[in-house]
Amino acid sequence: MPIPRYGVWKGTPTKWDPTAKPGHGHLTFSDGTREELDAAVNIESQSTDSRLVYWLLRDFDKSHPIAQQLQGLNQGFFAQHGPNSLGLDFLRGNFLNIHDGILVSDNAPDEKHDILEYLDPILNKAVTDQADIYLYGQKYNGRDGINGIHDIHMNQGNSGQWKGDNGTYQDGGIILAFPDGHWEGIFLAFAVQASQTDDQGQPDGPSFAEILSPDAGPGGETGEEPGAGDASLVSLQAALVNPFGPDQHPTHGEGETVYLLNRSIKPVSLDGWTIVNGEGQKQALHGVTLGPQSKRGFTVPNAALSNKGGVIVLKSKDNKVVDQASYTKEQAQREGVLVYFRQRN
Repeated sequence: MPIPRYGVWKGTPTKWDPTAKPGHGHLTFSDGTREELDAAVNIESQSTDSRLVYWLLRDFDKSHPIAQQLQGLNQGFFAQHGPNSLGLDFLRGNFLNIHDGILVSDNAPDEKHDILEYLDPILNKAVTDQADIYLYGQKYNGRDGINGIHDIHMNQGNSGQWKGDNGTYQDGGIILAFPDGHWEGIFLAFAVQASQTDDQGQPDGPSFAEILSPDAGPGGETGEEPGAGDASLVSLQAALVNPFGPDQHPTHGEGETVYLLNRSIKPVSLDGWTIVNGEGQKQALHGVTLGPQSKRGFTVPNAALSNKGGVIVLKSKDNKVVDQASYTKEQAQREGVLVYFRQRN
């Protein structure tokens, strides 16, 4: 049975509190009324496999039919139902590639609530810039007098106690329209949810844990076999090409930084690896191990990243290319904003 009171709420974000309640961050927003409205955003899963899956679309296609129709909405909540509505569907809506999803573990050492490292800068900037926000999920009336929206995540492909919430064209999400004209999208799911569903939104294929953990066995389980992870599953995830202020002497935050992602379920040693820019300049990595299904940023003072667009190459200890990514001049113009790279399947 589809979730009730599903729809999209257009408003203006006023505050982001990433640790307001266990398992959730809370976004305060307004919609032109005098109400203080609340959006509950999952940062943990209650399932045995507590991992989240996320898709961050830093350049959401504002020419997509959904974006075109969202622009015409006034502020407020609008109920949606079915394929002919503005309802989101991760698997049928043609606005994201599920294979680009990233599994986030909250169990890796020093990586607690890893998802917040991605959500915080986007939502804080949305608050600062007073971006238009479109929140998809289920409307609720709180017993404490505060109304809002929750279930801001995929709402199909569930098993067990949440199976009754399954349905199509009722997925949750966050879409942001910034004053400078660019759009961004934040979409979340749970590792245990199915990556394929039938016409009723019921599971009809492998879970995200199975398709996004390339070296995992059935169901994403790995046992306790020792050994190093598959180095080919390390990738260039993102880069801070244009920090606030001078590139190597930022006014706040880190300087130019490249983020590496380990999609393996085992740690990978990066000792002797290099990050190389388009000019052939190298940043060597020494004594570094990247934990299972985790990411880490590395400043690159010896391999400057051009603000005119460029290429970044990741090489292993034996000088073989592990991954390569490029970015445009336009992407590099946003000061303090990460450029995300498409992940290999």
